[in-house]
Amino acid sequence: MKTFLLLALLPLQLLAASLPDGFEGLPWEAPVSRLADARKLAETKAYQCFRSGEGQSRVGDTQVSNLRLCFSGDRFYFAQMEFVGQKAYESLLAHAKSSWGEGRSGQRFTETHVWGGGEEKVYVELEFSKLDDRGTLALVYLPIYRETQEATRQERARARPGAGF
Repeated sequence: MKTFLLLALLPLQLLAASLPDGFEGLPWEAPVSRLADARKLAETKAYQCFRSGEGQSRVGDTQVSNLRLCFSGDRFYFAQMEFVGQKAYESLLAHAKSSWGEGRSGQRFTETHVWGGGEEKVYVELEFSKLDDRGTLALVYLPIYRETQEATRQERARARPGAGF
């Protein structure tokens, strides 16, 4: 997931007010049975992603779409959604700053703001591209995310024994 590229690129000593304890009333580590009308969108050995309803929601005052909620071992750990437009980006950024503090920002190909990570259990990333006027908001429960990354790494290592570099 390209969303997590910034985990390696940005220092993660971030100021955070109160990072989210889940998304839309679904706490981190909740089972998928807590998700109303869950429809599976994707599945790997490490995780499954679902949609509830039409995938539309609101974060603060902003309409988001293509909402995906992911679970590993029947434990909720990841939410990602999309938005369109500079106004939506500014509204989400204002909501995020009022909820989680200033965070840290950076610019490469997109404007990016992150909260949490490092010693925190939650990582939040707001990303916006002025080129296509679209962006994403991702919320990640890191203890489970790290488990999925390790499981994926081990699976790849088993698939290529003796492959070397």
